[in-house]
Amino acid sequence: MIDIHSHLIFDTDDGPSTIKESIRMVLEAEKIGIKTIIATPHYKKNVFNIDNAEKNFKELLIRLADCDIELRLGYEVFVESLLLDCIDNKRIFTLNNSQYLLFELPFDVYPANTVDIILNLHLENIIPIIAHPERHIYFQRDFGKFLGLIEAGCMVQLDAGSIMGIHGRKSKAFCKKVLKLGLAQFIASDAHSAKDYTNLFLPSYHKVVKWVGTDYAESLYRRNQELIFR
Repeated sequence: MIDIHSHLIFDTDDGPSTIKESIRMVLEAEKIGIKTIIATPHYKKNVFNIDNAEKNFKELLIRLADCDIELRLGYEVFVESLLLDCIDNKRIFTLNNSQYLLFELPFDVYPANTVDIILNLHLENIIPIIAHPERHIYFQRDFGKFLGLIEAGCMVQLDAGSIMGIHGRKSKAFCKKVLKLGLAQFIASDAHSAKDYTNLFLPSYHKVVKWVGTDYAESLYRRNQELIFR
């Protein structure tokens, strides 16, 4: 399996505070069969320090040099920072220095210019992936608004925790609906601690297999992710 959304870099955002906790996360991921993780610290202009994230990521790579798991770097970018920073510096913020960029919307208010931002990203040859749309109330209430993002060319990443119900029954039901319709491309851990891999990511795979079958599950957890590394 390949995880494209994980907050495992220590002392960076709301993930682990120490390098020991970061290492524990990676070791837990390795135990359940994950071969590659893209670390995705939050990026919001003037809030999160990108230099600190990169420095701590490099230190983590050194400490885990003998570990049988590959770590890469990307970012989870807040939507208001996309046009400000990510088009001019797109290769800094994309997943594994690829064309794919993971972004996050506000949980409370849907920005009116979101579709325009997605279209502008495509003009710059950047493929946007929306993180955990199932957790947004405005998508739960208005599925058509969510479909509008897909029609604009946005790919979809669901959280394993939502599939397991930790964000409530509405988020879980949204995930099931999206998967039954074949609208998602990725499922990721959005892990902030080691237990998120053991207790959520692996069980979510088995639940998704029950919902939509093994072939689609393999695409959601591995095959589609491989495109980011080509």
